[in-house]
Amino acid sequence: MPICPNCGTWNPDDKRVCWRCGTPLPKPQPKKRRKPIMLWGMPLWTWVVLALMTIVLLAGQCGLMQTMPH
Repeated sequence: MPICPNCGTWNPDDKRVCWRCGTPLPKPQPKKRRKPIMLWGMPLWTWVVLALMTIVLLAGQCGLMQTMPH
């Protein structure tokens, strides 16, 4: 939805000039994609998942995941 820089009128996306005053409209800028944060060649979320899996595995081996008897 380009807004006319001259008169402030809303214009449809397919218009190149303002329908009210005829001023050329600015071209829409494509959004830049963010690159994922990489750590040693893998995305950061992969390392977080691996760390959580390791913690759960170690907690299970140590008996910390077992329920307490009543």
